[in-house]
Amino acid sequence: MSTNLYKDGGEYFGTHYWWDEDENEYIVCATWKFEKNYPDMPDCWHLENLEMEMYNGYPRVPASDVSKTSAVWQAVEKEGPPFEMDEVDYS
Repeated sequence: MSTNLYKDGGEYFGTHYWWDEDENEYIVCATWKFEKNYPDMPDCWHLENLEMEMYNGYPRVPASDVSKTSAVWQAVEKEGPPFEMDEVDYS
């Protein structure tokens, strides 16, 4: 993933797929914040937010836990940002 495309401090979103131990499929939208570092240090991505989009093919399930302590969050954070992302537009 080329980091030249991303602005320092910019927020970007992309889709992640995750399955739990019962083979339930979660499709989540993750918001990532990009941090440009110095030439001798790698650039960083920080997971800012997760939103449930689909659960086993159904629209959002409000009771699904995607908080910072959830297994979904931990897996997405470990995986890192997806290859294709769009810039968050708050306008």
